[in-house]
Amino acid sequence: MTHNDEHSKPSRLAPPSGRSSSLSRAGLALWFGAMLLVCASLLAKHLVALPVPNLDAKLAASLSTLRSPGAANRWASVHVLYAACRCSQNIVKHLLASSRPGGWDEVVLWVGPGEPDPALDAHFHVHRLNSAELARLGIQAAPLLAVLDPSNHLRYVGGYSTRKQGPQIEDLRIFSEAQSASPLTGLPVFGCAVSERLRQQLSIVPGL
Repeated sequence: MTHNDEHSKPSRLAPPSGRSSSLSRAGLALWFGAMLLVCASLLAKHLVALPVPNLDAKLAASLSTLRSPGAANRWASVHVLYAACRCSQNIVKHLLASSRPGGWDEVVLWVGPGEPDPALDAHFHVHRLNSAELARLGIQAAPLLAVLDPSNHLRYVGGYSTRKQGPQIEDLRIFSEAQSASPLTGLPVFGCAVSERLRQQLSIVPGL
């Protein structure tokens, strides 16, 4: 074998040093940990229930002032919906597509930038609020449903379904049970943080 033949052979790579191998493993572990945190955060947005305001006389008094004119002695529902929330948009579709019960005063609190579907104004008494005004009512998340009886006692405060973006929106069942004096168990609120304070606490991006 000539001297030139020896130099023409492909060189073999030296095995990585122990230090390089340790750094690679550490980098992989850090990447895997970061991915777990991201996945857990995304999963939490779909599974973690958001805060529900206390079912008390103060909230009842505040919500009773939102009744439609001339609806003082009727059952009332208050639908709190957030413009930047997909779950709230699903409730809008449900409200417009479903047959609404007669004799009820149904009020919508529309929060955030952007106008609601014009059909909401045509069929519901719509109040527009910002997130700070809603927080002063003690409400930090949406979509949220509240039910007042004709005497302005709060019969229900909570969510619309048993899971986030669940296929079964249960407002009409809740109305019926409230009128029959059945014990009501509040459903969890799955949706979006509306108040700035809650968004910071949960690190939730509205609408996700």
